[in-house]
Amino acid sequence: MSLDQLLHEAAVHYRSRGFPESALVHLRWILVANAKDGEIRIDTAYTRYHRKIEDLLDRFHPCSESPIETEPSPADAVFGFAFGYQMKAWSKEHPPTDKIAVEADRAPGANNLILADHAMRLRRDHNLELYLQFEIADAGGKRADIEYASAPMDQGTFAVASEFISHAKRVGKQIRSVVLVAHRHHFERCRLILERKNITSLPTADRYSGYDPLECQPRVMSPEEYILSDFVSMAAMF
Repeated sequence: MSLDQLLHEAAVHYRSRGFPESALVHLRWILVANAKDGEIRIDTAYTRYHRKIEDLLDRFHPCSESPIETEPSPADAVFGFAFGYQMKAWSKEHPPTDKIAVEADRAPGANNLILADHAMRLRRDHNLELYLQFEIADAGGKRADIEYASAPMDQGTFAVASEFISHAKRVGKQIRSVVLVAHRHHFERCRLILERKNITSLPTADRYSGYDPLECQPRVMSPEEYILSDFVSMAAMF
């Protein structure tokens, strides 16, 4: 019975975040196939996760997706989090997440080009300072001044958020609320991470939910791939 409850709560949660039904079905069957003795045990090339089902109940709640309708005046800055990347070349010596390969061969890709457009528009229209993960900053090029770009290395959302906040403190700026630029399917986890750092996240009106057919990061190649990665990351936060 607890598995049925988890499947229902996860479906409601991810449907409210705009995931397509095909991704919900994929997640459902992955969870069913990997449920045994009251636990979810997922072991793939990219994901390893073991957790009691009862520990996950009443954790996945419906999400509000109300867009900004007016000028985002309460925000102190824009925080932009990347969604995948492309590779200009594949190294025979270094994996794509190695710092050498990241600096030499990582390209922003189509997803981050669109997120960069959103960030630049917020800068232009509302004069908000930009704190961008480096893939988005690279995608933005020289179209606008950027207050801070994260280090050019492969790291997760939590680490990038910590970088943004540390930089703001170093320059004497207090961040209480931000306009959060992120892929629609990534937004909620970014929001929760920032909430735990006492920062309020405001959504943009133009949310991007597409996927890049030339994407090189396996977990963001499609909503079906990404929903499993997000489920594991969300579950690990509880």
